[in-house]
Amino acid sequence: MAKTLSFAYESPREVKVGDDETTFTLICKNEDRVVDLTGSKSIIAKIGNRSGYLRGQLISLDSPSDLHAGQIKLTFEKSTLDNFPPGFYNLEIWVIDSNGTSIYPSDKPFSFTVTSNLESGSGKTITTVAFDDFVEAMNKAASTIAKGDTGPQGKQGEPGPAGPQGKQGEPGQTGPQGKQGEPGQPGLIGPQGKQGEPGPKGDTGPKGDTGTVDNAGLTAAPAFVELKTQVDNSAVGTNMLTGTSDFSSNWHGQSSVSTTTEYNRHPSMVFTSNNTQLAGYTFSLGELQNSTQYTAGFWAKADNAGDKAHAELLGQLGATDFVLTTDWVRYTAVLTSFSDANTNISHAWCFFGVVAGNKGNVYIALPKLEKGSVSTDWCPNPTEILTQADYAKIKAAIVSLGGHL
Repeated sequence: MAKTLSFAYESPREVKVGDDETTFTLICKNEDRVVDLTGSKSIIAKIGNRSGYLRGQLISLDSPSDLHAGQIKLTFEKSTLDNFPPGFYNLEIWVIDSNGTSIYPSDKPFSFTVTSNLESGSGKTITTVAFDDFVEAMNKAASTIAKGDTGPQGKQGEPGPAGPQGKQGEPGQTGPQGKQGEPGQPGLIGPQGKQGEPGPKGDTGPKGDTGTVDNAGLTAAPAFVELKTQVDNSAVGTNMLTGTSDFSSNWHGQSSVSTTTEYNRHPSMVFTSNNTQLAGYTFSLGELQNSTQYTAGFWAKADNAGDKAHAELLGQLGATDFVLTTDWVRYTAVLTSFSDANTNISHAWCFFGVVAGNKGNVYIALPKLEKGSVSTDWCPNPTEILTQADYAKIKAAIVSLGGHL
């Protein structure tokens, strides 16, 4: 008899490192019928990964689980999650009763995901537009900030003491006035004389008080609003995936996988022949927007023409398979997220890989996910480009305009 294990409707499917309040609701079935677990002596959750068995956790029979309907509640102990790095894990439920031990599922182990929390890594880079564009917009913003009123003019200083006046000379004797002569003919106009040197520059008047600006005033400035619009629109064409140049973890499925530099010396995923199930590489995205279009793109080829590659956005209605050739070709697909994507963290990752039944090796390189329905060329995620030095320059530019961070 085939024993199965599945998530209950609306049960979480992922848990973050350190989160000891997220509860998985699991259903045990036998031949597609729920199993009555009320007579169980003990129920144990066995956890492992690709390297093998890790540990077990006893499930309390007094928990609010609906044992009559085959449902159990699994809440991970904090010590368990603190020792599990982010990645994919396998799960089995061992039910011990008077008849012996039943293990669910009876075929391949059940899978769940442990994701990283905000403290799992230290920040190194930030995402922003080009630094020169930012400084130009900040200069525009500064021109819209009102200057302070001119301060009052200082009091005039007292005049210094007058020097001694020289002795006036004696007037000379006035001679007799001569007869006025006849007016002569007007002379020719002479050349224009050389322009005189400019006089000394007057003193600069007193400078008014420097105006002040806070974050509310800065963000309301027209030039800053224009910059914010540019930043919001820059999401189109931006690669939402990080780590596309290093495929060292997050493999999903049991197909043999490796990496190579097959495509123009760029890192590529290699899926070995004789794939028996869906397998690939998973990129965690945090949260997606509700009912929103995203475009997935990647380069791929196959050793055998007709083998297939696969792209999937968890949270979309369906997935896309591509029939490959033996030459490198770029494939794209427009995928739409679920209506509850931004409230359900299990709808927040992108998957690239292969389907079951391929006959030879399949190669996938330069994966990209971008917002919207227009595909653009591959580029790294902005957080993998901008450095802390750029951030220091931006901060200095804002401070020089009278703002603060």
